[in-house]
Amino acid sequence: MVVKRAYHHGDLRRALVLAAREVLVERGPEGVSLRGAVAKVGASTAAPYRHFRDKDALLVAVALEGHAELQGVLRGCGAGTVTALGHSYIGFALGNPALYRLMLGAGIGDRAAYPELVEAHRETCAVLADGVRDQRLAGHDPGGFAVTLWCLLHGLATLVIDGHVEPGSAVAEAERSLAFLVGGADVKASFTE
Repeated sequence: MVVKRAYHHGDLRRALVLAAREVLVERGPEGVSLRGAVAKVGASTAAPYRHFRDKDALLVAVALEGHAELQGVLRGCGAGTVTALGHSYIGFALGNPALYRLMLGAGIGDRAAYPELVEAHRETCAVLADGVRDQRLAGHDPGGFAVTLWCLLHGLATLVIDGHVEPGSAVAEAERSLAFLVGGADVKASFTE
């Protein structure tokens, strides 16, 4: 008599997220499926439903991982200036375009159904606010400025990813836009201190 052993993957949830990220890079969010992720890791077709109720839940897990990575990049950018934050943000977005798109809009149905994703967006903005809090941005509320900064950086990153702005000019465009946004000479002093 042959006894069939139960399949045990180890950390299936993590493996499925990694598999989904690979597919996301290759084919975009529409190419990601639970069945495809399962096939990539070699688990049973029923196994992913212990971790994710549907494709959106899997994509949310990937997006949450992306937010955590972006927050880490922003916290660790070192120089602690608006310019350093901008460079770090644009660098992350351009280095991970499919993940970036997923984090901020593409591919997930009802984003409001995932409060953890809403919280991740809020936390990313809070990290930006923390990054600009100590800057001398006369007359600017750090929280409000962080939202404005995020809008600028997101818009620029999206324009570069979509091919409307040359990647090589993205940083210069961000610096010009920030200088205009904050008031020229004031932001120039912030960039150099």
